[in-house]
Amino acid sequence: MEYSINPEVWKSVFAVPGVIVDENIKLSGAAQLKVLLWVLRHWGENFVIEDISKALGMQLADVKDCMQYWCELGVMQTAESEKKVEVPEKAHEEKEDKKNKIVILKPQKPDVSHVAEMILNDKDVAYMMNFAESIFGRLLSHNDKSTLLHIHEYYSMPIEVIVMMLEYLSGAGKCSTKYIEQLAADWWQKGITTLESAEKEIQYLTESEKLVHKLLVIIGQSGRPATEDEIHTANLWFGEWKMSEELVRAAYEKCISNTGKFTYGYVKKIIESWHEKGITTLDKVKKEQADKKKSKSGGSSYKATYDIAAYESSSLADSKEWD
Repeated sequence: MEYSINPEVWKSVFAVPGVIVDENIKLSGAAQLKVLLWVLRHWGENFVIEDISKALGMQLADVKDCMQYWCELGVMQTAESEKKVEVPEKAHEEKEDKKNKIVILKPQKPDVSHVAEMILNDKDVAYMMNFAESIFGRLLSHNDKSTLLHIHEYYSMPIEVIVMMLEYLSGAGKCSTKYIEQLAADWWQKGITTLESAEKEIQYLTESEKLVHKLLVIIGQSGRPATEDEIHTANLWFGEWKMSEELVRAAYEKCISNTGKFTYGYVKKIIESWHEKGITTLDKVKKEQADKKKSKSGGSSYKATYDIAAYESSSLADSKEWD
């Protein structure tokens, strides 16, 4: 079958630089090419990135990433790059010497050409990128791809481990580049480089998320990200100390009753006091209260104290409200 261009379309034309087809079309994605064609068609007009986003039905962040892609390839340039003035290397070195400052450079992520080359020539890298797009339900930006390849190359993390990490993040609703970078750095520091170690870490993280969610619900703070302290506390109380949900809720209610507001440190004091006594359930609190009442009714001596610390450690559970 032979093809030809409809003569009618030649009534309105615009130029496309030859370098686009000769050097870049093979490695460029559909999104990048769509943005470039729109820009070339409207070159010389006054437009902003929002216009491209609306015309192509693309997310604003994706359009920005595509524009950056062509800038890195030298096809486009920004106003800032045109005005950029190079600082002589020697002068820069002298300035640093005067400050006597040590500068630690952050490792650079792979550039556009290297990412494209790896996707083209390494089937495992290509699989990782395709899997990420499939599980996240969106096209990967250049920053996404560069980040994933950076994790693989800089952290020496196997593709299969990265894939497992992405699957976990997708299930947790944390599909941003920020979360991917943070978790990858954390795993690298922990030496998580095998499927077995990654699976164990994911099991821990999944259980930890359940525990901290339980804590936030009890203290009326659900619907927001947990702090590091809250994550640690949830794992300590529910995971390590095996405190029941009812017991923690009782401590929270006790705090509200005694102070009129939620005070995190106050609830901690109550829980720590019960832990020291081996109390892990609300039934044990009630039993201890009953035993103390029975002991006091038997004529045991009691000395008044105004020591707040002593009061918190010995009397937090001593209330008629537990009856």
